[in-house]
Amino acid sequence: MAWTTVGLALLVVLFGALQYGLIVYALRDLMRRPSVRGDNKPLWALVILILPVAGAVIYATIGPTSFIPRSERPSQPQAPPPMP
Repeated sequence: MAWTTVGLALLVVLFGALQYGLIVYALRDLMRRPSVRGDNKPLWALVILILPVAGAVIYATIGPTSFIPRSERPSQPQAPPPMP
């Protein structure tokens, strides 16, 4: 196999991984948000799935209407309660 063929194959695999990652991230974000622009989550999911890269980018730029609060994590690990 020529190096150009290997390089093109690697490029296709990397693009596919990027596309899959964007779709998963956008769908996960969509399901976690309480509301999105237009209040139509199924329609946004279809846009993300039908237009793989463009749909995820469109959703990221105009879809979300609110921020998701991060869960509060304790700064120090909690010790388990003592055994009796």
